[in-house]
Amino acid sequence: MLRLPLTEHFKLRREFLLQLVVLTVGLHGVFIISTTLLEQLAIHSGRMSSSNLDVDVPLLIGLGLIYLSTLLRRRKRAAWVIALLAYIFMIGFYANQTAAAFDHHAYLEVVRKFIIPVLLIGLLWVYQSAFTVKSDIRSFRYSARVSLIVLLVALLYGTAGFILLDRYDFHQEITPGRAVERTLDQFGLTTSRDLVPSTRRAKLFVSSLSVVSVGAVGYMIISLFQPIRARYVSHTHDRERAEALLKSGIGKTGKSEDFFKLWPHDKLYFFDKNTRAGLAYKVRGGVALVVGDPFGDQEAASRLLREFRDLCYGNDWLPAFVHTEPDWSDFYRKHGLGLQKVGEEAVVDIAKFDAEVRGNKYFRQIRNRFEREKFTTELLLPPHDKAVVARLRTVSDDWLAQPGRSERSFLLGYFSEPYLQQCALLVARDAAGTIQAFINQVPSFDPKEANFDMLRHAADSPGNINDFLLMAFIDYARTEGFKRVNLGLAPLAGLHDIDDNSVVTRAMRFLYSNGDRFYSFSGLERFKAKYQPDWSDRFMAYPASTRNFVRVTNALNRAMRVKKISSSK
Repeated sequence: MLRLPLTEHFKLRREFLLQLVVLTVGLHGVFIISTTLLEQLAIHSGRMSSSNLDVDVPLLIGLGLIYLSTLLRRRKRAAWVIALLAYIFMIGFYANQTAAAFDHHAYLEVVRKFIIPVLLIGLLWVYQSAFTVKSDIRSFRYSARVSLIVLLVALLYGTAGFILLDRYDFHQEITPGRAVERTLDQFGLTTSRDLVPSTRRAKLFVSSLSVVSVGAVGYMIISLFQPIRARYVSHTHDRERAEALLKSGIGKTGKSEDFFKLWPHDKLYFFDKNTRAGLAYKVRGGVALVVGDPFGDQEAASRLLREFRDLCYGNDWLPAFVHTEPDWSDFYRKHGLGLQKVGEEAVVDIAKFDAEVRGNKYFRQIRNRFEREKFTTELLLPPHDKAVVARLRTVSDDWLAQPGRSERSFLLGYFSEPYLQQCALLVARDAAGTIQAFINQVPSFDPKEANFDMLRHAADSPGNINDFLLMAFIDYARTEGFKRVNLGLAPLAGLHDIDDNSVVTRAMRFLYSNGDRFYSFSGLERFKAKYQPDWSDRFMAYPASTRNFVRVTNALNRAMRVKKISSSK
């Protein structure tokens, strides 16, 4: 019989009790609404009498508790505070009724209106440490300002309306003071009903005033619980610290995605307290997407991941490490994350390519053909001329116009002059000297491995020009002292070779086999396989479940989208 460790048993028990408390808050809200509606039926039948406050306030509290229970389930700190205040208010609101019920030995009423709220206050207090998820206070402040402006406009609108519609629509003269009072009292907080709308226009006016005010207050309340949004303002200092760590050689640096931890400037950075290790991430759809593995001191990586998961937990984010390497698999499993293979990365050993691949029939024919057609290659170092960038943009636009192609960001670079000005470019020119294709060398933190990102060709360029240019890039890498050329990730490659029949893996295999009309997964793998590279698995590390996988992939798709870039950039 499988037995859980004692600490794990207590964790599960505490989690169960916590969820029971949250459920009780929601059920209590349902109970308050139900009993209030039953009392309302009794009032209509003449068996009871009551004021509007005795009906409206409990209904609002009941609805509020149901809503708060959904937020408490997500561990929202603001919801915990407001739930406590709601129960304290409830005890005060029912104080006279509770005292009268106690005097008349109506103990069921005492339990309903006093004992249950007190018990729930105690339970919420006991579990207060569990409610750590923060809300976006800056967004709430903005929403509060907007709501205040709307309410002030509603006050002016209501005051002016009551004054202008007084004699004809309300059949009495309304002074400015009474107009302000009745505007403020539109929620029915008093029993005064001396202004009764007598015309259709007056009824429409009163209804519109209530809608505007309720909408403004509701907008402000809902915004109180909005999750924190990652703000990509200037993080120059953090980016410089990250670059220094990547260049320091501490830990396992020099990975293919390291440059994209710094570019584009759409990342946030998180470091351990000693700034010995860090990671680059972006938040989309409540998912904190980390670029590759942590960088810096590996001994600090465990502390870094624990602190980062605490940050994610406190902000209601799901952590996900994208494009992780096999060497880190045990590390992620140790910290409770699951691994999903997402493809394989291809790396060409230049010596092997020269000895075994370059001389085969396929590559000989390509080399001979382009030599006959007087194609040449040229290395261009930054800064690049405006005319060159303009021609490269035309080539890039031609390439993007083909089906299934679009700009991508986050883990890749997109065409822009600031990006190209950081890269050496290798271009292929036709006999007339016109650039027909280009490849950009991505700055590498590994002196033995050359990386590139974009390999694009014009619409009227000859077939196989990509192979012609890539062969030239391998030659260039050799002359620069590199031992390897990274061809990048082949998404979904190698999934048929692993012993994994999970729902996620089966779905990815199906997409690989049947998704060529959206993206040529198999075609990209075949293109890279011609170079006989060494293949290495790449994974996504995240709290494993089918639902979480869908969340992460949706967030990644959003993170990689690029807004339309103007030609002037």
